[in-house]
Amino acid sequence: MFLEEIRLAILLIGAAIAAYTDLKKGLIYNSITYPMIALGAIFLLVDLISTNNIFLIAIPLFIFLFTYALYFTGKLGGGDVKFLVAMALLLPFYRQQPFMLSALLIASLSSAFLISAITLFKFFMMKNRPKIKIDSNLLKTLALGVAILVYLAVFSLFGTLSLLAIIVLCIPLFFSLMFLALRTYIQGCFFLQWVSIDALEEDEIVAKEYLEKGAAEELGLSLKGIITEKDKERLKKLGIARVPVYRNLPPFAPFLLFGIIVAALVPDFFIKLFVP
Repeated sequence: MFLEEIRLAILLIGAAIAAYTDLKKGLIYNSITYPMIALGAIFLLVDLISTNNIFLIAIPLFIFLFTYALYFTGKLGGGDVKFLVAMALLLPFYRQQPFMLSALLIASLSSAFLISAITLFKFFMMKNRPKIKIDSNLLKTLALGVAILVYLAVFSLFGTLSLLAIIVLCIPLFFSLMFLALRTYIQGCFFLQWVSIDALEEDEIVAKEYLEKGAAEELGLSLKGIITEKDKERLKKLGIARVPVYRNLPPFAPFLLFGIIVAALVPDFFIKLFVP
């Protein structure tokens, strides 16, 4: 790819600033992501002209569509989406290795492990934590855990996954599944806030499960997980004074920075992990 080291430097600087603002303010500002996207688009254009490979557009396009779907359903912040698109434009590959796959895998696994482990520890250390009941969410998570174990066991038996890969995957998965099983209790204890309509911020993530029965469908939030300015007007017309939202969610940008650094040092991380 054209000027790989310069592209990596731009990505590292942007990721470092994004990690800082995400930790301090809980936001990744457009002033960080938009210049990165613009530079990435220029580099991509140079790559297209020099290689005549139209498929280079496929990766950033896929990342945009996939992350926007996560954003629309309230699973990913708008700043994270823009940063990941910038990353896909700037440096999808590095030294002929799937750099972005490695960076995202490292970021996802490290965030899943640390965030889940720390939050679970805080939850179980609570003196007045809610009583845990066996519900559908708990049973679904248990079934998912069994399915994942069977999946990993089958691939291990056929030699498709290395022992290192199984260990690296299983530890974060264990904590993530525990977090998922107790998600309702944890979110209610640490992240749920009821705010007035006027106090709603841009692209606020709504806690749909806490809305009155049928309210989510009436507001068109059956799939959508964010509240826009138009939604705020509709809420006022419906006479809804307060809305349950999730705030103070753990930042993802610091883990992205960590993933980028490790992937830059070990460009073939993804291949080493998944090829026995």
